[in-house]
Amino acid sequence: MPPRLRTAIYSVASVVFVSKVLGFLRGMVIADKFGTSAAYDLYLIAIILPALASGVLGYACYYQFVPFLTRQAERAGSDRSAAFWRPTWSTVNLTLLIGAVATLAIVLAAPYIMKIWDTGYLAGDFNLIVFYSRVTAASVLLSVTEAFMRALLNVRKTYTYPAIGLSLFNLFSIAAVLLWHQRFSVGAVAVGLVGGLLIQNLFLALKLIRLRPFEHFRVTIIDKGSPLFLSVASTLILVELINRSYFMIDRYFAPHFGDGVISALSYGQILVQLPESIVGFAIGAVMFPVFSRQSDDVDTTTFAAAYRKGVTAALLFAAPLAVFFYVNAESLVYTVFHRGVFDDRSAAMTTSILRTLAPSIIALFVVSMSIRACYARGWSRPVLVFSVMLLFIKFGATALLPRWLDYPGISAASSLSLVLFAILLMLYIVRRWPREDMRSFGRTMFKLGAAGLLAYAAAYGFQRLIWPSAREMTHVISAVTLAASGGVVFGSYGIAAWLLGLRRQFAAGGPSEGAAEW
Repeated sequence: MPPRLRTAIYSVASVVFVSKVLGFLRGMVIADKFGTSAAYDLYLIAIILPALASGVLGYACYYQFVPFLTRQAERAGSDRSAAFWRPTWSTVNLTLLIGAVATLAIVLAAPYIMKIWDTGYLAGDFNLIVFYSRVTAASVLLSVTEAFMRALLNVRKTYTYPAIGLSLFNLFSIAAVLLWHQRFSVGAVAVGLVGGLLIQNLFLALKLIRLRPFEHFRVTIIDKGSPLFLSVASTLILVELINRSYFMIDRYFAPHFGDGVISALSYGQILVQLPESIVGFAIGAVMFPVFSRQSDDVDTTTFAAAYRKGVTAALLFAAPLAVFFYVNAESLVYTVFHRGVFDDRSAAMTTSILRTLAPSIIALFVVSMSIRACYARGWSRPVLVFSVMLLFIKFGATALLPRWLDYPGISAASSLSLVLFAILLMLYIVRRWPREDMRSFGRTMFKLGAAGLLAYAAAYGFQRLIWPSAREMTHVISAVTLAASGGVVFGSYGIAAWLLGLRRQFAAGGPSEGAAEW
């Protein structure tokens, strides 16, 4: 990987690591104050619509804006010129209008739509669900605004500053829960969400105001490029809507297994999403503009080299992390969450869910990189087709697997769907490559998998034969177990990777196996 890209990735990862540690602390504070309680379940149901809309529109806008702004800057010659900002303002105004309409729609429709997830709450509780839905609806418009500003900063090769904004969001959210949990109960989480997003937006705006964007401000929302933008954006929105419907399915089935299952699912997802949100986010933020600059190339060699480097570098981290999370699920949950009202019952529920979610760590890395590559290349429709297919698989698996696995079957269905989604995306991308490149990439994937299996065997043997699990878990025992097992997992993985020759794939020099420098 070129040194400049590697340096940018490490820089972003360092800052994102700090912000995600704060996000982790936010989850720990929530667990300490609310645990796997019916009250927190209620809040997680209440934010279904705002979380879905903000996630869908926020990510779709980001995925659309990076290629759009990259090409716009290349045509205009500068991201400060009127030629850049005039068509950009039309697109931004249109996007903000969509975000505002979605926000208003949630406020008006919440009393009717939320009845879908009403599994017998008292009238007063249901009214509280509607209230929280309406309060957090503001996150939709704020997420859309943040997505545009983050995309523009990434296109300008500014990666660390947006990550600092995420730290500010988490700091405010933590403070809100600590200061107001007794007064507002789970409403303090809602205050932290909306207030944190507002502060994050203001922070990003301070950076962009130096570009003097309002000098070329236009009130218009439609120009000659709007139909194409809307066409592509609508596909991206559909894809994100489908992909983010998984948690809606989870929160429909989970209440049937009793109080606390929704909360446990949320805590498990916080844990498994952490690696991708740090390392995967850093790699993706740097690689997305690279993919976008290669999108018009007739020769796919440069694009293929970029994708191959991005995916293999991501999986070098993801494979041992998935093994580590699976083997140490109990210790991880106990170390991170076990305090306050998060008791042994809460820990046991979250541990069961975390184990079945562990394989999704690998899938999340691959999906994140592959979706960016597809969107940059203009392959949004195949992503939509795969998303629809996997939505049906997710729903069917969620209905069937709990019959044998109880409530962990809900999270197992998510892992199954994400793994299949990752495989389909990867196969679609590599099928266009020359045969030798496909074989080379396949060999690398096989070696990564083999190294992961060897690491799992070493970690399993270590815990079962050399370091038996303690009967009485304490924070000291869980921390020591994590450190010892982590050394075994990552050490054995590194040795296996070295023996299998994987070090050649990540050497600091030029492109791998004959690919052109990118």
